[in-house]
Amino acid sequence: MKIEIKKNWQKNFFTLFIGQQLSFFTSMIAQYALMWYLTDVTKSPALLALYSIIGFVPGIIAAPLVGPLVDRINKKILLIVGDWIVAIAAIVLAISGNGGALPFGLLGIAVFIRSLAGAIQDPTTQSIIPTLVPEHIVPKVGGLNGAFSSASMVITPAIAAFLYNVMPISQIMLVDVVGAIIGTIAVLLTKIQSFDHIVKESAYLSELTEGFGLVKNHKGIFHFLIIKTLVLMFSMPAFSLYPLITTSYFHGSISDASIVEVFWSIGSLLGGILIGILGTTKKRLTTGVIWYMISAIGFVSMGFLPDTHLGLLLFIGLQLPAGIGYMAANGLFTSIIQQAFPAHQTGRVMGIAQALSSLASPIGLIFAAPAAETIGLPLLLIIAGSSIFVGNIVSMLLPDVKLLDHMSVMTHIKNNRSSAE
Repeated sequence: MKIEIKKNWQKNFFTLFIGQQLSFFTSMIAQYALMWYLTDVTKSPALLALYSIIGFVPGIIAAPLVGPLVDRINKKILLIVGDWIVAIAAIVLAISGNGGALPFGLLGIAVFIRSLAGAIQDPTTQSIIPTLVPEHIVPKVGGLNGAFSSASMVITPAIAAFLYNVMPISQIMLVDVVGAIIGTIAVLLTKIQSFDHIVKESAYLSELTEGFGLVKNHKGIFHFLIIKTLVLMFSMPAFSLYPLITTSYFHGSISDASIVEVFWSIGSLLGGILIGILGTTKKRLTTGVIWYMISAIGFVSMGFLPDTHLGLLLFIGLQLPAGIGYMAANGLFTSIIQQAFPAHQTGRVMGIAQALSSLASPIGLIFAAPAAETIGLPLLLIIAGSSIFVGNIVSMLLPDVKLLDHMSVMTHIKNNRSSAE
């Protein structure tokens, strides 16, 4: 007998939501601490780019493979496994570092593992949301999720910078264990709809192929994802070297770099709140493009700033409009992809979307260090903003992509054999 999860969706959804946000909070403390450590110790665009590439490799390999698993097996297991992969890696780092510096080789492995966990959890979480809440709430949930994530990121850079100044980096990593415990409790208390008994009738490889086919046959989503992938490829060099832009070009400190991240997060928070309020707009693609253009103006403006203290202050201030536009656009874009397919197919589709993003990032990062040393860090920001401009113009010119403004919501399609875990 089908359990109507959505009848009392608020309690069910917010149990998972709060647990995941608290887990995310601890994870971001560890993530920023690692960022400050690498920036402080290496001071090298090449090494920062290398670690960023290592972080994206699992997404390229695992995301499309995880997609069908998300649709086949217990989603609670996938979320819990993802949390504890990171927690175990943190324990190993703490023991190996022994209160001191971290071996660079082991740190690279830890970065890889953290990314692998994200490749498991992200498409899983994205596929769960349309099954927990009413259809018209899905875009607002995307904005709410972005807002709370951004709220966490407002203070986590500063917390990480403070901890980095008073504690060994190996000990800071243990906050991931706390996050895993919180996340596990929340997942166990949540009823999550399952379609595993439906899709087990078909073979895993056929489902994997089907995931690519679903995306390719939906011309609007396919072309839209290709455009997003290309934009990310050209903007990733600037994004990956953000801390170095603060410390090297603007001659700031680690504390200044954390302030930059805080202002970006405040902007992202405001963008998420806006989508949480206005997320039911019918023309989500057009609205998202407008927000993305605002972000692009911010990035291009950053590229023309002088390497002075005033330039640093303006760089910090421009994080607000850039963050607002970027988060608002991505919240709307994600909801479009989430609702373009029936709920029992969402996992594999989100896996393909994540794989495309993960593939674009290393390609861009390969050129990050050489570009930073030849054309300079500011020009990377101009290229990032320009790529967003071009990508959005192309999106609005392609008829099948423009039709996403009037897309039918597919996640409401019911299946009488669905159940709850």
